[in-house]
Amino acid sequence: MTLIYFILILGITVFIHELGHFLCAKKFGVYVYEFSIGMGPRLFKFKRKNDETDYCIRLFPIGGFVQMAGEEIEENSNIPKNLQLQSKKAYQRLIIMLAGVFMNFLLAIVLLFFLGLFNSVSFNNVNVTNSVVEGLNDGDKIVAINDHFVNNYDKLALEMTIASKNPFNMTVKDKNGNKKNVEITPVNVGSSGLIYGKDYGFSVSDLTVTSSNNTNIKEGFIIKKINGVDVTSYTGALELLNKVSDENLTITFLDKENLIDVSITPTTKKDKSSGYSYGFYITGTQEKGFFAAIKYAFYKFFSTLEQMIFTIFYLITGKISLSMLSGPVGIFNAVGVYAKYGFSNLVSLLCLICINVGFINVLPLPAFDGGHVLFIIIEKIRGKKVDPKVENTIHSIGFILLILLMIYVTFNDVIKLF
Repeated sequence: MTLIYFILILGITVFIHELGHFLCAKKFGVYVYEFSIGMGPRLFKFKRKNDETDYCIRLFPIGGFVQMAGEEIEENSNIPKNLQLQSKKAYQRLIIMLAGVFMNFLLAIVLLFFLGLFNSVSFNNVNVTNSVVEGLNDGDKIVAINDHFVNNYDKLALEMTIASKNPFNMTVKDKNGNKKNVEITPVNVGSSGLIYGKDYGFSVSDLTVTSSNNTNIKEGFIIKKINGVDVTSYTGALELLNKVSDENLTITFLDKENLIDVSITPTTKKDKSSGYSYGFYITGTQEKGFFAAIKYAFYKFFSTLEQMIFTIFYLITGKISLSMLSGPVGIFNAVGVYAKYGFSNLVSLLCLICINVGFINVLPLPAFDGGHVLFIIIEKIRGKKVDPKVENTIHSIGFILLILLMIYVTFNDVIKLF
C-alpha cells in the first residue's frame, strides 16, 4: 500500500502542476508535443481526435513535463512560428510558466481547507506543555531558538532540526509576558523508544511496553518509576534514563493493578533509527468550523512556505547540508510513516509536497519555471528577446545539473536506509 500511496501522491502533485502549464499553453495557442506524467520509457500513450498532443504515462513516477514547441535548442521549422512558445507575448509566457506553481498552491490550500473543516485544527502551536525541563513551564510560549525568531510550528521544527543533537538556547515568554532563556539538551532516542544505542530488553510506545525479550517484562506493562522516581510522561522517562547509572537501574512497571520492580542492565546495541526528545511537548489553540478551516488553510500554507524560504537560506549559508535533503526514496519512506496514522495524514503529506514542488519550481534557476520567468524579466529589461537557442541551451544544462542533484540526494536517501 505504501507504494500505491507513493505513486498516487506524486502522481497527483505532478499531474496538477503539468495540467496548469498545459491548459494555459493550449489557451494561448502554443503547439504541445507531449503531456507526460512520469519520466523514462513510455508505458502508455494516446491521442485525442484533432489534437497534436501525445498524452503519456512513463515508467518512473518522479516527475512529468509538458513539451512545447519553441523549447528545443534547435528551432523546429515544421511548426509555424505563431504556434511556438517564444512567439507569444511576455505576459502569456509568464502565465504559462507560473500556471503549474499556481495549481500546486491552489490544490494545497483547498485540501488544507477540507482538513480544517473536518478536524479540529491548531493555531499558534508553539506553547509548551508536559515539560520536564528545569525552568521551562507549561504554558510558556516559544519565541526563539538560538536567537532565531519562531512564530509557528514549521519554523520551530526547522530550527530544532538545525540544532539537531546539540544543546541549544530556547527563548520563551511566560504567561505574564516575561522573557527568559532555557538551555535544552536533546536526548537521543533509538528504535526501541528508549535511549539510542542501548538495549534494555524491551521496547515502548510512550510509556507502554510494546515488545519484550525479558521474561519479567510483558507487553502492556506501563513504566511508573525509574530508580524510585515517579514517571508521569514519556519525556520524563527519557530524561531520567539519560541521567541514571546503567549498572544500578531499576524500573517499576504497572501490570494492571500490581507494581513490579525489575532490575535491568542495558547492553550496547547497533541502532538504525535515531531521533531526539527535548523534554517537552508543544500545543496550541484548537478551533473548528468553516471560518477556522479557511484561517487554517492560509495559516498552514504560509507557515510551510516560510519554512521552505528559510530552508533555502540555510542551505546557502551552510547551516543545512545537501545531505539533509530528501528525494524520491525519502518521500517513499515518509509516505510509509504518514500512512500509519490515517488518511488525513496522507492528505497533509500531499499538501506539503504540493507546496514544496510549487516553491522549488518558482526559484529563478535554469530548468525551473522560475528560470523561464527570469528570462522573461530580462527580456523586458533589455527591450528585446534573449536568443531562444541561448536560453534553451541554458535550461538544458540546468536540467542536467538538476538530474545530477537528484541522483546525489537519492544516493544519500539510500545510504540512510543502512
